[in-house]
Amino acid sequence: MHSSDSLKQAWREEYKQKGIPSSFRKEPSKPLVEFVEWLKRYPTLRFAAEMGCGQGRNSFYLASQGFTVTSIDLVDENVATINQIAKLNHLPIQAIASDVSQPWPVKSQAFDIVIDIFCYKHIVDKDKQTRYRQELRRTLKPEGFYFISLASDQDGFYGPLLEASSKPQHKQIIDPYSHIRSFLYSPEDLTNEFSDSFKIISISEQNSVSPMHGKEYSRCVINAIFQKRK
Repeated sequence: MHSSDSLKQAWREEYKQKGIPSSFRKEPSKPLVEFVEWLKRYPTLRFAAEMGCGQGRNSFYLASQGFTVTSIDLVDENVATINQIAKLNHLPIQAIASDVSQPWPVKSQAFDIVIDIFCYKHIVDKDKQTRYRQELRRTLKPEGFYFISLASDQDGFYGPLLEASSKPQHKQIIDPYSHIRSFLYSPEDLTNEFSDSFKIISISEQNSVSPMHGKEYSRCVINAIFQKRK
């Protein structure tokens, strides 16, 4: 299992190698764009957070759509770059260097929405995932929304890696290129994992073709909207 420092270094290397799409793409995640469009039915929502923000493509998009954004990432360099760009462009973004599997350095009920694009799946300790969900509940406002996007166990790149899993009961896999661990999910797995504190609004699997480590793969991603229970 990665320590926080070794995981941070593994991600630094990944951002240099640019093997996974989030390491090099500048445009926001398409599922996030669709989620923000869906949110237009709630025009008073203004305060957003992104967990595992990477180099900020999704946080910048949220800011462009009128949200005040708190962005959290493990890699200090990512955080410094986001804050620099936000300052230069007068964007309402504050990036914080922190481990999202530890207590979040933000006040309770601070956010209308929290988004997570391929971050939660990389917390490969079930107790730490529980802590994440507790922090999510603590920091979301009453009836706030959580949007999560992650790889399905049917994904064309990650799915076949389950055959070599050391923890198949948790669907844990290791990326053979970056050596970063993660969990895979089915829609049922994900719904059950969040059902204690959140109700499901929508969940679906989205299929596409995209590059991973220089090759094209059939991808299968789960996108879900949850709402904090009263």
